[in-house]
Amino acid sequence: MRVCARWSVFGLLVLCSAAGAQEATQAERYVVPGHGSLLLKVPRAWLALSKPLEKPPSVALLFRPASGAAFSVQLTSVWLVPDKLAGFTAESIRSKTQDAATQLLPEAEEKEAALAELRGAESIGYYYSLTSRGAPSGPEDYKYMTQGTVRTGEIVTTFTILHRDPVLPEKAQALRMLAEATHSTEPSVANTLQIRESAQAYELTVPAGRLVMTLPKGGLTRANNPFGGAANHPRYFYFVDHKAFLNLSGWFEPQRKFTSVKALWEGETKEWARRGLPQPKDVSFQKIDNWQVVVYDMPSPTGSSVYVRAHWVQAGTWIEMHISITSKNTSAESRAKLLELLKTIQVKERT
Repeated sequence: MRVCARWSVFGLLVLCSAAGAQEATQAERYVVPGHGSLLLKVPRAWLALSKPLEKPPSVALLFRPASGAAFSVQLTSVWLVPDKLAGFTAESIRSKTQDAATQLLPEAEEKEAALAELRGAESIGYYYSLTSRGAPSGPEDYKYMTQGTVRTGEIVTTFTILHRDPVLPEKAQALRMLAEATHSTEPSVANTLQIRESAQAYELTVPAGRLVMTLPKGGLTRANNPFGGAANHPRYFYFVDHKAFLNLSGWFEPQRKFTSVKALWEGETKEWARRGLPQPKDVSFQKIDNWQVVVYDMPSPTGSSVYVRAHWVQAGTWIEMHISITSKNTSAESRAKLLELLKTIQVKERT
């Protein structure tokens, strides 16, 4: 993090959310690719952004309030090989945290940074709090900061808590969330996507959920995840139709993580712009059955590339689906084909 007269926040790619009473928490599972999950008790009123990475195996997290920007909680959780993990003893974490605090003192009002211990059933770490000398000058500027490092099982997390008010209840909530974190090396079967194949269709469901989605087989075949990163998810699915140059993928998620189609779309396109990626063209928002749909074109050297983002929200479950096709047909023809495919996908509530 670059230090100046303010503390600044970072952006992430994959958007999710939580809603409810601020005092209540919800156990959330954040996948560390290839090495289980970090389990956190997240306040229901917080929004969260998450981005898993394969190299190094890690997950970056950003928690913010449901509205406004009173605080920002940033985490980077990394799985370490045993040799490196052995170097993160309580004493070494304390020493590293003290060194980090000392480097920031020239930009802080404090003359010294007092360390505090963070301890839970599986966690041990240290943190410090500092006050920026400069006054906040923008919507993402913060005067108060708490930073530290905590080891949870085989996961080491560095964290930053930013806020504007000197006394903030969410700071204590964030520290408690980190202290109570656990590392699970086994995926939860109840929350893992199950796919049943028949002669005519694929049936997708999550045992803990109530929705069953049926994809007509046609030319679709199951494929291995080629993307890594955010697609390393226990409820991710990926199918291809090689002859039609068509891809279909997506996730099953808890309904409380869904905000709105436009909010999700705005967040994603802003991230594309930030990364210098091409911007979508001819964007259209539609409603097809219970699917909330975004249709758009993307530049392609081989012809027309049309994409559909579709969201189905029902009975506590949110299904997000991405369908794309590249062909020499016109954009209108490709759009019609994708939307016809979407109409054949059935989603029913399990009784």
